[in-house]
Amino acid sequence: MDIGKSLGFVFEDKKWVEKMLIGGLISLVPIIGAFWVMGYGVKLVRNVRNGDPEPLPEWENFGDLLSDGFKLFVIYFVWAIPLIISYFPTLLPAILAQDAGGDTSAALGIVSACFGCLMTLYGLFYAVISPALMVKFADIGEISAGLDFKGILDFVKKNLGQIVLVVIVGIAVSLIAQLVGLILCLIGIVFTLFWARIVMAHMIAQIDKDDRPQEQDVFKPATPLETLPENSDDDSGHSIIS
Repeated sequence: MDIGKSLGFVFEDKKWVEKMLIGGLISLVPIIGAFWVMGYGVKLVRNVRNGDPEPLPEWENFGDLLSDGFKLFVIYFVWAIPLIISYFPTLLPAILAQDAGGDTSAALGIVSACFGCLMTLYGLFYAVISPALMVKFADIGEISAGLDFKGILDFVKKNLGQIVLVVIVGIAVSLIAQLVGLILCLIGIVFTLFWARIVMAHMIAQIDKDDRPQEQDVFKPATPLETLPENSDDDSGHSIIS
């Protein structure tokens, strides 16, 4: 994986200033803006996968971006359900333990801690699985692609090293983007975070591209066979082919 390429590919695009400016402004649009940005990331993944020399997409076909973004959100939400469910058993016992006393408070504290550990473990799993969800959805464009549990788990298992690298670099890039955004009088954080998302999508696309088998020339022209002349005579003067 070429991390340097992911960090700098944006600036190789001739219209990068315009595209990044639009992306940052769209990020400010409530709800629907988030779907547009997610759809834009999906389109970027497809461009990188297809070998586009300037993969940063144009801001166009907003209906398609909205559709892809919403579908990807549904996929993320479905996989996040266990994380959401485990939150309440973690929070409720902790609240009740404050008013309880003695052994009851201790027991509730243990229950809360146990569910907290489970939530943390699933949170780590969710962070690792997320790149695979985007890859699988970008490949087919349907919600069902992101719910193919076996296919997604197989993809993660096969590319675990690269996925962990993407997650770690993605977190670092997001932190840097937030810091730079704060330095740029707060409003800059909108554009720097959008850049961080684009960098993450590019790295995810590289996993997808590397995972695909190299195209081979399956149908190669057969080696031409030597053909006999139509009327060839042997030594005795008789025609071999009459």
